[in-house]
Amino acid sequence: MGRYSDESVVEHPHFMKEKLAEYENEIIAQLSKLDLSPNEAKILLYLMIYNSSTASEIAKLSGVARTDSYYYLSSLLAKGVLRTTFDRPQRYQALSYREAVEHLIKVKTGNLGSVSEKKEYYHGLKETDKDVYQVVVGKEPLVAKIDSLIKTAKKEITLLLSEEEIMILYRNNLIDELHKSVSRGVKVNIKTPSTNISNYIKSEVDTEQKISLEVINNSSPVGCMIFDGEEMITFIESNTKGFRDSGIRVFYTNNRKLISAFKVTTEKS
Repeated sequence: MGRYSDESVVEHPHFMKEKLAEYENEIIAQLSKLDLSPNEAKILLYLMIYNSSTASEIAKLSGVARTDSYYYLSSLLAKGVLRTTFDRPQRYQALSYREAVEHLIKVKTGNLGSVSEKKEYYHGLKETDKDVYQVVVGKEPLVAKIDSLIKTAKKEITLLLSEEEIMILYRNNLIDELHKSVSRGVKVNIKTPSTNISNYIKSEVDTEQKISLEVINNSSPVGCMIFDGEEMITFIESNTKGFRDSGIRVFYTNNRKLISAFKVTTEKS
């Protein structure tokens, strides 16, 4: 019986072989979020399952061409998620899934921190702002966009949202960010047809300054958020399909005329 027969496979507790077909694509997709290419993620996953292997064996197991596998193995070694031996031929070993993910997260966090430190410097190099438009798709990009707009707002934030849209903010801790903006002097107004609004807009700290809440009669308000009258997000689609983010899509702009038109809508609601 060969080394990689069903009987001889060493099964990692997080990657049982019989579960591979079910979870392989999901695991590779998750690893790809940590700056691994699909082929790097595939090789790393197979090494976690089959343990110590040569480049030739890895190529056969993963389906990655042997000539390409050397490049990806070198890249994974450089990224710190593989080890290699002094044998001839060399054998490669992977960190455990937990160790690999924690390591990759630290590397990515460090890289993002470096970019963040430079953002103010490079911000001063941009051209004069022009009217821009953007469609943001998915929960993570949306949360990051709203979080940034809330944190940079200086005077006023106006929200005209359905209960479903408020729930998106609530589930992603953006209501907490609204409370923080109130504490630094930003006026926050929320209008919604939801009679349950007070259940979501609660603050852990009892302060004199509160978020202004208003329940309106309109059963289908325009889902929009206006920040200082200068930037705006409107929901195109907000169907979260039971916590999934594939149904979230918003439109962003800093066009003053368009924002003014939407502001009239919020004031009349």
